[in-house]
Amino acid sequence: MPMSASPPAPARALVRLLVAASLAAPVATFAQPAMPIADMHLHYSHDAVASVPADDVIGLMRQAGLRRALVSSSDDAGTQKLLELAPDIVVPSLRPYRSRGEIGTWFRDPTVIDYLEQRLARHRYAAIGEFHLYGADADLPVPAAMVALARRKDLILHAHSDADAVKRLFRQWPEARIVWAHAGFDSPENVREMLRAHPKLWADLAFRSDHASGERIDPGWREAFLEFPERFMVGTDTFTPERLFYIPQHAAWARSWLATLPAEVAERIAWRNAESLLAAAWPAGGSAPAAGNPEPPSCAQAGNGVRSLQGKAARLVYRTEPAEIALGEPFRLLARLCPGAEARAGVRTKAGADSGAGARLSVDATMPEHRHGMNYTPRLAQSPDGLVADGLLFHMAGRWQLVVEAREGDAVERFADDIVIR
Repeated sequence: MPMSASPPAPARALVRLLVAASLAAPVATFAQPAMPIADMHLHYSHDAVASVPADDVIGLMRQAGLRRALVSSSDDAGTQKLLELAPDIVVPSLRPYRSRGEIGTWFRDPTVIDYLEQRLARHRYAAIGEFHLYGADADLPVPAAMVALARRKDLILHAHSDADAVKRLFRQWPEARIVWAHAGFDSPENVREMLRAHPKLWADLAFRSDHASGERIDPGWREAFLEFPERFMVGTDTFTPERLFYIPQHAAWARSWLATLPAEVAERIAWRNAESLLAAAWPAGGSAPAAGNPEPPSCAQAGNGVRSLQGKAARLVYRTEPAEIALGEPFRLLARLCPGAEARAGVRTKAGADSGAGARLSVDATMPEHRHGMNYTPRLAQSPDGLVADGLLFHMAGRWQLVVEAREGDAVERFADDIVIR
């Protein structure tokens, strides 16, 4: 429904009263410290900007104990205001709307692509969305161009869509990471079917009050959470200014029903799944992946966090940043290929940035006992000096096996190291 740029004075006064009351009111307490929450569905659009100061919005987020908040707005100015004030919490997503009145028209408006390109050239984002898109409209030229932009920038898609549109988006970009807003307002059975079919589909639970009544979880949803503990996230959806004051209460409610799930599942849905999804797109702390040319350890380095793995024809030295890998926290790997104890035929110990210049390095990690790996592919940067891999993240506690392969032609050296995450 089209909205005016600024609500009438009585409405603005009401919103201010609601926010003031929320900031002053106590929130239900839980075992200390309270479980963090990542709210993956927040808006601060033009009507909210005109009604609620950005400082108050950040105050509500901090009162709620939000670790991360995926924020989008119509237009983008509200998101940028919040990001400037709280880069440690706010994760920016770019909506294809310049005003909220474009919700039902944007997918046929070619100027939307111009707007998106301008904003993407000016600012960094983790995602595009939330956008409203249904059925065959997903294949129209404007949404297709938007998906192409997201693919070029490797951005998450936040889709308020039916299952048909989600399937069409995946057909356009099979490797897309899609957050399904409101879990599609679909039944838990249908949501589970979609999650089985699409390994890179996540679901936020904004406005899904049907999944929990008080502290009781609907049995169908409980089965969905237990089958896919790594694919659900919480959200509030502050689609009107009045809903901003609800952020702390919604976080408290989320903690209450999450507490009825197994602790590991609860933590995943509360914040770890969001952290894992955002690891490559927007590392914790709001900073971009480190710039410049970080230096892999030298072949002579030992100790101080540098590990050495011996292969048949070469040796690998590596370190991580940070040195202590934490559960659910992104980290970087810096590795160098060195001469081995036995110099015999195999890969050359000079890593190569281009085919034919030497061995090419790759990195991956798996949990052998669970038979699965990381959720995302790290970003690799290679040079003759070695490999820098950003965006690794261990999303489960237990034994991980970090694997680096050096490949040149048919010759392969494989280096594996066990890392236990507690």
